[in-house]
Amino acid sequence: MPARRLLAVCCAVAALPVSACLQVHATTQSREETASRPRTIPSAKVESPSPSGFAVLPRVPGAVVREKTLPPSRDVSLAPKPDTTMASKPASVAPVAPLGSETPGLFPVGMLPPVSTPPEVPLVAAVRAYVEGRPEKAIEILRTLEKPNQEFVLALLPVMARGATADLQYDPATTSVLVDQLESVMTRLVPQAALRIDKLGFCRDVFGFGRYIPRPENEPFKPNERANLYLELKNLGSRPSDREFITHVHAAVEIRDAHNRVVEQFAPPPAEPNTRVPVVRFDRRLVTHTPLHDFHVLYSFTTPRTPGVYTITIELRDAATGRTVKSVPLQFYVAGS
Repeated sequence: MPARRLLAVCCAVAALPVSACLQVHATTQSREETASRPRTIPSAKVESPSPSGFAVLPRVPGAVVREKTLPPSRDVSLAPKPDTTMASKPASVAPVAPLGSETPGLFPVGMLPPVSTPPEVPLVAAVRAYVEGRPEKAIEILRTLEKPNQEFVLALLPVMARGATADLQYDPATTSVLVDQLESVMTRLVPQAALRIDKLGFCRDVFGFGRYIPRPENEPFKPNERANLYLELKNLGSRPSDREFITHVHAAVEIRDAHNRVVEQFAPPPAEPNTRVPVVRFDRRLVTHTPLHDFHVLYSFTTPRTPGVYTITIELRDAATGRTVKSVPLQFYVAGS
């Protein structure tokens, strides 16, 4: 028994180096073949593929397994990009219609579409005709405007034509003529302009248009004190009558307390003394030999006898044209005695 066991051990030991040499030699031969020819390795019988898709290594020692072939890369960054330069693109040529073509929007080579010139406005055409010495043509052109607009433009055409060439700095005579012409135009426009109250306030004394002594603001009045309300009216026209001019305006004055209740005032003459009315009405009528451009109204009244905060409002109406204007409520205080 001992001799047999010893013999078996010796045989096993002798066989080990031979098996290792065979495996190494087989591996070396496979690498040499891989280097000398395309990547083809003899396939070996493998077990069924695993669920992951990769082959399972065989259980036979020393067997060679074929590698799994991966799909080609789809990375777009590695793919050749087309040439997008202008040189690689064909130049776009606009379609050209042949002569005699009726295709809309296309014109033959060398021809441009007709340019339509907008018509000249009547004002520009009239000024051009007047400057060129054809006033009758200017009048004919302006007939397309309304009658008041015709008169206004015709009155300004000589002023503009002369003012464009006159020496306004060193020729006072010509400048004076232009001023008279402009005043004539203004006189025609005033009856159509809106009435405007230019100044409104309390004064101590009034001596005429623009000549007054103002009362300090927020200075309280005493009960039953005499107060003067001064205002200047713009755009009030003078109506010609024979050889005179009449400037006539109707006025209505109202006073309210802090609760917006109307406070009665003493009625002006010719009413009976101590007569009180909710709204005071009076007229101011002037007769002059020349039209007035400056017009003012002075209303004197007695302040309420009860201390408090009040507002006064005045409304004016032109007797000739019926135009009206109403002032903003002007606040004043009545202090205790």
